[in-house]
Amino acid sequence: MESVIAQRVGELDADSSEVAEDAQHALTAMGPQVLDQLIAAAPGLGSFGQLCAIEVFSALGDPRPGDALIGMLSSDNTVVRQWAAESLGELGIQHAVPDLRQAYESFRQRGESPDHSEGVALRWALTELGERTLVLPLRASALRCHVDQLDPAWPTAHLAEVIEDLAAHDQAVLYFQVWRIKDGKGAFGGQGPGIDWDVDRQKSWPQIVSECRDWALLAADATDKALHLVATICWIDAADL
Repeated sequence: MESVIAQRVGELDADSSEVAEDAQHALTAMGPQVLDQLIAAAPGLGSFGQLCAIEVFSALGDPRPGDALIGMLSSDNTVVRQWAAESLGELGIQHAVPDLRQAYESFRQRGESPDHSEGVALRWALTELGERTLVLPLRASALRCHVDQLDPAWPTAHLAEVIEDLAAHDQAVLYFQVWRIKDGKGAFGGQGPGIDWDVDRQKSWPQIVSECRDWALLAADATDKALHLVATICWIDAADL
């Protein structure tokens, strides 16, 4: 079995993404026995191989890859950094908090847009690990619906009210995504509203909150309010910027 695991781990770096993904699925199916070899090999894998390894780590739900994932936070590849952060949050790797904070500080110092996927992932991981407080006002909380893997989410009919409530509590709405709910089949879609807006970090925080609110309300007004549609919202506090 050790040789089979070694072969599959090596295939994560195959030139063919199909071969690499087949190896990923095979390693996941083998279970936790693959972890020792995969953890040892992960730092030397290419970017795609590391992404496959992260998928295996997350799927197995074992905390042992924590240090390997922490090492990936300093990868040259932004997607690797993003997925590593998400996996650290999913696996509850508490000792990763200082490294996640450092990674987020580096993200901010690079001047990246706060709605960039890497920043969203880092904030989410810090929130999951109890090191960042998500400001969720009472009214917005009361309006939310509960959908598997989309918590918090809101019926699109309440989008404008939620956006107004977040802004009233000094939160800047970066974007929202709309999902179609099918009975017994979960959520599908994840489409944006068709209107994008940017954060001008040269402006004061109250100006940022106000402008994000206005753009988000404009987008919400153009969004379908059907009963089977819900929205997830991404917002930040002044401390995040």
